[in-house]
Amino acid sequence: MAGARRPSPVPAARMVIGVGNANRGDDAVGLVVARLLRARLGRTCAVVEQTGEGTELLDLWEHQDRVWAVDAIRAGGAPGTLYRVPVGAEGLASPLATTSSHALSLGQAVALGQALGRMPRVLVIHGVEPARTDVGAGLSPLVRAAADALVPRIESEVRESMRGPPHA
Repeated sequence: MAGARRPSPVPAARMVIGVGNANRGDDAVGLVVARLLRARLGRTCAVVEQTGEGTELLDLWEHQDRVWAVDAIRAGGAPGTLYRVPVGAEGLASPLATTSSHALSLGQAVALGQALGRMPRVLVIHGVEPARTDVGAGLSPLVRAAADALVPRIESEVRESMRGPPHA
């Protein structure tokens, strides 16, 4: 998969971005979560898949109000560990700031977006600790179970955010 599946040209109030590489085992977890959420959220939220190219992330989230990004993140936990990181003005704490299998990590994209003023109003990163990122491997059982557990959590966050105006 090259690049992102682009949302409509009109900015959405809410967006989920699944980040990953479908051919690298657990690195595909963000894409899997995005596909499952697309089916559950329908038209209530833009859901896109992205390969992890940091500047494309900036283009996707720059004019959005609320964004949930999902990616495999190596932070030292056990495989399948879930991380939820609301991004503030101060950026991400290490090790989340630099850990990724992509050319420009999600944390580096956040830092660049903050420096350039290209951030959504609200950004929450959901990470899953991978077990393996071998070329050609599928999701490991622990990461698949984590993805299945993460989908309703993000769906709940998106639906809860819809109870008031997008900018509230």
